[in-house]
Amino acid sequence: MQKEHSLSSEIHELKSELLQIKDRLTKLESAMEIASVSPLTVKNKAPQPVEEEFEINLTFKSKDTLEYSVGEYGMAWIGNIILFFGIAFLVGYLQKVGNPLVSVLVGLITVSAIYACSYFIRNSYSYLAKLLSYTGHLLLYYIALRLHYFQENPLISNDAISFLILFSVSTIIVFISYLDKKQLLAGLGFLMMLITGVVSRNILASAATIAIIAALSVYLYYRFGWLKLVFVYIFLLYLGHLNWLLSNPFLGKTVELVASPNGGYIFFIATGFIFSLIALIPKKENISNDFITASIVWNGLGFTFILALIIVTYFIENYVPIMGSVTLFCLLYAVILKIKSPVRITASMYVLYGFLALSVAIYGIFGFPNSYALFALQSLLVVSMALWFRSKFMTVMNTLLFLTFMAVYLKTTKSNNIDNFSFMLVALVSARIINWKKERLNIKTEMVRNLYLVAGFTMTLISFYHAFPEKYVSASWILAAILFFILSILLKNIKYRWIAIATMIASAIRLIFVDMSNINIGYRVLIFLALAILSLALSVIYSKFYNRRKIEN
Repeated sequence: MQKEHSLSSEIHELKSELLQIKDRLTKLESAMEIASVSPLTVKNKAPQPVEEEFEINLTFKSKDTLEYSVGEYGMAWIGNIILFFGIAFLVGYLQKVGNPLVSVLVGLITVSAIYACSYFIRNSYSYLAKLLSYTGHLLLYYIALRLHYFQENPLISNDAISFLILFSVSTIIVFISYLDKKQLLAGLGFLMMLITGVVSRNILASAATIAIIAALSVYLYYRFGWLKLVFVYIFLLYLGHLNWLLSNPFLGKTVELVASPNGGYIFFIATGFIFSLIALIPKKENISNDFITASIVWNGLGFTFILALIIVTYFIENYVPIMGSVTLFCLLYAVILKIKSPVRITASMYVLYGFLALSVAIYGIFGFPNSYALFALQSLLVVSMALWFRSKFMTVMNTLLFLTFMAVYLKTTKSNNIDNFSFMLVALVSARIINWKKERLNIKTEMVRNLYLVAGFTMTLISFYHAFPEKYVSASWILAAILFFILSILLKNIKYRWIAIATMIASAIRLIFVDMSNINIGYRVLIFLALAILSLALSVIYSKFYNRRKIEN
């Protein structure tokens, strides 16, 4: 009995030690992130290859030496390039000797063999298999292209059927890229679609194909975050629109604007609208705000260039409705972006673009110089919207636009009292609004406000100069200085006192160098005495204020 009890005790201790060892192994596996796999699972399941995005560059990660890397990857590239051209030459030769049907059959059989080879070696030689699949895609499109296009005696003579075949091949490749989540393959499929639109020689077919590519690329960005693909195709698609506008020079035709766009501009506008949706799509984790902003700016530049070309060519007499529609769309879309967009700056960008379009529309209605006063008032409206959007960016950009309009007005247009006082009042009111709501606009420095104040001071001198007879200009400036001093007292703001002092200095300079010889002696004495009394009074006021502050401190 004692032996049995001893044996039972030993078994119990051994069991306890085994449980402790198992517990330690479990913790060790957890720390090393090693999944526990049963032997049966290992025996029954074959290792599955990990599908990765195909790299177009040579990679040297998996081999020990440069020789092996070049041997595997470099030779794979060379072999596939030679294979593509070899089969292309074979298909072309058979077509040339008068066997178009045989040429197509041989090409399709060869492409099928390439696809089959790529499938069967996908586990053993994955890089070579991927290259072979791309070669197969290119050859398939090339064979489809030669069914009708670039042939004296095509196998298929109907343009519409040939276009549908090419478009179908491209669509299948894009669909495969969607299933396999391959961004490079999607780019290749879109390029084939774009070429299809170009070779069709039909404006509507080309423009519609471009709009379809834009929609598909934005959808793939929505699904997979492929913004690089969208960014590249923003340029290529607007280049495609430019191609049909210039009579298809990519096919060797003479560069000249088409006589009529035949509604192609509608698909161009649709392209710009589709790419604008980038700002509304929920942001992906791997996409930076700067990249989204750059893509929207890129779209805006392309859209603006093509739109300007279309307006100058076809709508030079009737572009106001177009620019009005652009304004309405941008402002409404900006409100939606303010509520929904993951990137705050995008709403401000569309507001500014909308008001630029509105400026063009205003010019189209009123022309120069009647538009400048409305440009100034429009600037004040942008500042008001900047308050609602809480946008520092909008405020800064509007300041630059306002100063540009003002400089162009002063440089090119004969002075007009309404325009002068409009620019003056808008500058001063804008400066006041920015100072009043600078926390809401998140403006940390005084630079923007100072620019408006300098513009207001300049336009005050110009406005009063043109509004009063020449002999009363100095007196009007002194009056303006007094008004600025009163304003500084009411608002308790030092900047308006500086403007008042600067205005008085300008008055003194004019009195000394201009009015000394141009006005009669009686008025000259009065104006000099008035300026002297005002200057001395201000000196006394400043002296008392300084002494009082010194005593208080």
